Amino acid sequence: MRNRPFCFQAWVEKYAACFDKIPPQCVYWYEPEDDHKPLPLHKIQMWECLSGSIELWRKDQLSDVPVLVNLGKGNPPIGGHYWFTIDHLPEGQSSGLLDVGDSELLEEHKEGNVLKLSNGQIAIYPNNRLKWLPVSLTGKDAAATIPDWSVATNSQWDEWWSDSDEILGDAKWAY
Repeated sequence: MRNRPFCFQAWVEKYAACFDKIPPQCVYWYEPEDDHKPLPLHKIQMWECLSGSIELWRKDQLSDVPVLVNLGKGNPPIGGHYWFTIDHLPEGQSSGLLDVGDSELLEEHKEGNVLKLSNGQIAIYPNNRLKWLPVSLTGKDAAATIPDWSVATNSQWDEWWSDSDEILGDAKWAY
């Protein structure tokens, strides 16, 4: 539901039951130790649902890849593994409705990567809070290197599009 935390439905074998409306801070991918101190909701999910329409998909090349999650200022990063992605779609897109909300603006469009954290909890974080660490594709200093990238904006894309001599975009991107 828009403006609320994601909620999950889970099968619990011990009770032979399905439970629903479980907030993400209560979802575990393995049973934690007795002395486990769970992370609160605001550390598990950065944003509320930005759309009532979502799409789930998995980035196959990153399936189960180790990640380092930036939990924010004053918090040490936590390790985990990529599981799947939640993409916020324009509401009513499948019904032919025009979206005027956040998911249509490049600088506001959000995806949440669902991660299996090393403490047993799951988390939902955007790409810019993750360091992807596939051993075969990253160097030994990759986790410490911070990229200096700009966020995509509608105005930048409009400028690139209008400056192009090609129908499909900037020729500099072609290989």
